[in-house]
Amino acid sequence: MNGRWSGLLSLCAAGLIMAGCRPAPPEERGPAAAGEAPGARSFVIPSLKGGGEIALDDYRGKVVLLDFWATWCPPCRSEMPALNRLYDEYRQKGFAIIGMTVDRGTVEQVAAAVSRFPIRYPLGLAGGKVQADYGGIRAVPTKFLLDRQGRIRRHFVGVVPERYLRSSIEALLAENAS
Repeated sequence: MNGRWSGLLSLCAAGLIMAGCRPAPPEERGPAAAGEAPGARSFVIPSLKGGGEIALDDYRGKVVLLDFWATWCPPCRSEMPALNRLYDEYRQKGFAIIGMTVDRGTVEQVAAAVSRFPIRYPLGLAGGKVQADYGGIRAVPTKFLLDRQGRIRRHFVGVVPERYLRSSIEALLAENAS
């Protein structure tokens, strides 16, 4: 009897954990209309690939996905192949991704940790100020999708299916395409 109850409790606990990790359906996180969307806060963060810095202002005129993530986060790592595909497919059309790790440590330590992941888009170290400027990153992955004018049009918390990211990106790329 104890084994049966223990198994049932383990199953219930796993179910609760899975339900708690599941993001709200994307349609519940409705997109902000261009006129209502807040502007994204500018930042300059250390680059983790090849040194230098990443400045958000350098991406003005592009649709940008800011992806706050961490090396220790399994859901973050599970999204990497989809983000690489989206980056490869849309970067020539005016789209960019900036991976913004919330890992702690020196730039060198974090750069060594992220180097083991096959990420093709720019990566930077998002310190506490940048995280606070974006409302305080309380969970990873957290994403902000910016339009060409630098306005936050979508905000995603948790893993987002590729098809929802794709449709959101395509919609913003189609706006004011030049």
